[in-house]
Amino acid sequence: GLPPALAARGHRVMTISPRYDQYKDAWDTGVAVEVKVGDSIEIVRFFHCYKRGVDRVFVDHPMFLEKVWGKTGSKIYGPKAGLDYLDNELRFSLLCQAALEAPKVLNLNSSNYFSGPYGEDVLFIANDWHTALIPCYLKSMYQSRGI
Repeated sequence: GLPPALAARGHRVMTISPRYDQYKDAWDTGVAVEVKVGDSIEIVRFFHCYKRGVDRVFVDHPMFLEKVWGKTGSKIYGPKAGLDYLDNELRFSLLCQAALEAPKVLNLNSSNYFSGPYGEDVLFIANDWHTALIPCYLKSMYQSRGI
């Protein structure tokens, strides 16, 4: 409820989630970025839809789609309650890095009031353990470069 409430107050709002499913309303933006995950460079793509005044962005990478309930019979965070997948740290590192790039690289023209990239003047709300690396990456990877 927070993103639509902020949008209703006149803020430009983007949510970023893993693309665990096809999301029939979301379209491929054609934008891809490289992020370093562990010892490898991974390419992620962004999908987008606009609902209730909010830019809904989905990070597309096989590490997310492979864990979809109903396609693999597994749960999203682990094979059973209380047991995590061994690649969770890598998957959510990828999500956090992609989330930090999205406002800079996505040219979204969804609203009559806002258009273009969000730029660098943004506020990130990291509201769960999946996004806990965002403040760390902001400080170590972006602030050190003056961003």
